Amino acid sequence: MDRSRLSRFVNQPLQELPLEEPVFVSPSTPVRAAVALMRDGSRSCVLAVEGGRLAGIFTERDVLTKCMEDGFDWNQPLDAGLLTRNPRTVDPARTVGEAVAIMQQHHYRTLPVVEDGRIAGLIRLGDLLTHLAEAYPEEVLNLPPRPHQVMERPEGG
Repeated sequence: MDRSRLSRFVNQPLQELPLEEPVFVSPSTPVRAAVALMRDGSRSCVLAVEGGRLAGIFTERDVLTKCMEDGFDWNQPLDAGLLTRNPRTVDPARTVGEAVAIMQQHHYRTLPVVEDGRIAGLIRLGDLLTHLAEAYPEEVLNLPPRPHQVMERPEGG
């Protein structure tokens, strides 16, 4: 893989990439409604906005870790302890590499992109991988299934 091209990709500002349009809800939105919005739009999260500002995020992981108990009340509001308040965000001037580092460090798959308090969109790890594959189609398509595997003897008949 050409290191200069890879370096350009990693150092590319997020604002140069197409960002995912987020789905907005109120913190008082019932969990059932938030999950329906996520399902219907094939979204990995919804952003809770209060007074025009990002108040929190509710993700697929939250559904799996906080909502799967027997007798869970799907009609309770997100702000009843289910919403991740004041989520970590990234500025659109930050680079792809910086966004990936934040995601890796905090085990996130999605980061809200916020500039001066205004939500510009979402950047998802899957989207970054798609952009990488589009930037390097030959290199990605020709990767062996296990790149570090060394065969002891040739395969085949």
